[in-house]
Amino acid sequence: MPEPALPSVLAPFVALLREEAADLLRFDEPLWLTRAPGKVELLGGPGETPGSACLTLPLRRSVYCAIQNIEGPEIRILHVRPAAWGGSQRWEGEISTLYTKKGPPRSLAVLNQTFAEPGDRWMMRVIAAMLGLRRTRQLNTPKHGFHMIIWSRLPGGSGLGDEAAFGTAVALACKGATGLAKKRVDGRMVARAVVQGAREVLGEEIPMADALTAALGRRNCALFIEHGLDPVMQWVPVPQQVAIGAVDMGWGRLVPEERIAHADLGARMGLFHLNAALRKAKESPIPGWGSVSPGDFEDEYRKHVPADEKGADWLKRFRRTRDAADLVPLVDPETGYRERAFAEHQVRENSRVRRMVANLSDYARTLRENFLAEAGRCLLSSHRSLSEKLKFDVSRTDAFLEAFKAKGREEGFFGLRLAECGRHGILAALVHQSSRLAIRELAEEVARAEGGPLPTVILDSEDGGVLAGWWEGVVDPREVPETVPGDGDGAAGDSAG
Repeated sequence: MPEPALPSVLAPFVALLREEAADLLRFDEPLWLTRAPGKVELLGGPGETPGSACLTLPLRRSVYCAIQNIEGPEIRILHVRPAAWGGSQRWEGEISTLYTKKGPPRSLAVLNQTFAEPGDRWMMRVIAAMLGLRRTRQLNTPKHGFHMIIWSRLPGGSGLGDEAAFGTAVALACKGATGLAKKRVDGRMVARAVVQGAREVLGEEIPMADALTAALGRRNCALFIEHGLDPVMQWVPVPQQVAIGAVDMGWGRLVPEERIAHADLGARMGLFHLNAALRKAKESPIPGWGSVSPGDFEDEYRKHVPADEKGADWLKRFRRTRDAADLVPLVDPETGYRERAFAEHQVRENSRVRRMVANLSDYARTLRENFLAEAGRCLLSSHRSLSEKLKFDVSRTDAFLEAFKAKGREEGFFGLRLAECGRHGILAALVHQSSRLAIRELAEEVARAEGGPLPTVILDSEDGGVLAGWWEGVVDPREVPETVPGDGDGAAGDSAG
């Protein structure tokens, strides 16, 4: 049976493996190659409450993983990194280091002790993917040792979904190496494993949107996600006349994590006031602000949410409420929460997500530029809301935003927004295809004026890892010598005839 052709998207990874991992891999024997893309958040947040929506785009930049089973019990893992990040990292051990004789993984306490040295802590990110799969019943215990190589083309800590892409690529490699067929892989379950593993092992909260995009994003499509127990997802084709992507000016974190968490918590606190009023009126409570339209908020619900409330007052009223158990430890009695403004941002943000999806679809159908302009306004309105409603300090973006607006619709510049509420300083941009070079030039111009580093602009997308991100085969198939008539078994057959 002929070997499956190596996808072109994996070719750069194979070239790197030949250079960096020739001592670990046999290219003439079967191995697995996996890949998971990074992402840019176009709209959404803060928070992923029931009914809330977001829009993401899988990026061309990815995290790659190779894995090859070997006969012995040894495990060797190489994390290829540039010298600027401290160089490559390597770990060697055996199956018994990670798994007990009866099959389950070692306890988290034992694993934390095993990788306690600073030079080994990176391995806990690999462990997070493995344990996440195990906790969600998606991983068999390895029967053989293996060699694994991980390589990221995403800038570390950049806000381009690198943690979720890392976890997804490693998870898919582990699933492949333990014999689970592609047809048995559920992208939503892989995403849940990545999120759960990071939470349990690393104490990190990877957004579900990041994990779903790494697993199930589609090339040249934005991914619409409506959060809930079982997320609702839709691929939204990006019109071929449009370019959407990420602009990283190298600013790093602009809004502290505690400020983002504060805004999300305040909106959730406000929901308790609304639902208390609805129950009193013998109406059904709502699960989250994502299910409220801006019109209903203004006409009916706004008045039930306090403009400002001390944490102590909220706790006095709702501390013993059945559904408040997860919020109570987070509410600071001495802090004031602008619940109405925080709730209004989430209501309108969810509306903006849906409007942008509708306008992109209408533009693809009609090519009427007004629809593209409306989609851009959704981004600009969201950016303004971060400052006006959430009171986030986004002044660092002012120079770029003003330069972007000055270009305007006439030059194919439609929308710009600070992604992830400023968590990593990434900008999401919507421009015409003809303006791809122009936005790169604009980013470089602003960076030079500010004395900043060379910016990174990524306007290309790629499929998610579960859809088209893994390959099993032999990189260098052995040549099978041609059978010469009259030789070996063929000669015996001829004589018998």
